[in-house]
Amino acid sequence: MNISVALIDDEPFALIRIKKLLQIDDDIQIVGEASGVEDAIKLLKFKKPEIIFMDIKMPDGTGFDILSRLDPTYKPYVIFVTAFDNYALKAFEYNAIDYILKPFENSRFFKVVEKAKEFITLKRSSKITKQISALINQDDKPYQDEKCQIKIVEKGWDIFIDHQDIMLVESNGNYCKLHISNKFYLYKKTMKELESELNSSEFLRIHRSYIVNINLIKEVKYLGKNEYAFELSTGIKITSGRSFSDKIKSCLSLKVGSIS
Repeated sequence: MNISVALIDDEPFALIRIKKLLQIDDDIQIVGEASGVEDAIKLLKFKKPEIIFMDIKMPDGTGFDILSRLDPTYKPYVIFVTAFDNYALKAFEYNAIDYILKPFENSRFFKVVEKAKEFITLKRSSKITKQISALINQDDKPYQDEKCQIKIVEKGWDIFIDHQDIMLVESNGNYCKLHISNKFYLYKKTMKELESELNSSEFLRIHRSYIVNINLIKEVKYLGKNEYAFELSTGIKITSGRSFSDKIKSCLSLKVGSIS
């Protein structure tokens, strides 16, 4: 665990003592020190430490002046360390987690440090939980990129089909029939519309009624008259349309070797 801490106090000896006590704890990283309001504000805006040890009174203002000028979205854990006992109530109005009166025992200080570390641990674990939850439930989107999926609604259920799982697309009136393994789904789009959605390096339209998954092509034979016989690794056999000859030659010359 690495916890960032800032020290704000106009008393040099107080700063030195607090710094030495904190350096005993390997989890604590002191990211800066300040002895006045303006310097403290600059430090906190730039470093945004998780914990602040702060005195009440300083030459140019108070610790409350500092806190009131911070970005409201920045919520550090504040521990006041001061010789004034009449500001405790106000300190807690600024969400301080503790109020240490000078002079203090080391044991008192270490107890507060442990308390602050517990707050940090809870805050971090809560943040991680929220991030994981957001990833899982993000707009109820499927895990994979929706651009590489087709959503089918069947009997009231949403079914997401990965493009790579489509073996063959077959025209079926106003629908496309998507062949997936040993079954098919009807998708309400035209062949032209679906062809524009699919990756041209993975799918090839070989007929006005057929689009094949290039990765599943087992064999291609030229039949003459600009027609080709396709056999997929699934055993499906299809004859291409003559008007698609040039597209087939251009694509498969690189995919399956020369075509004669």
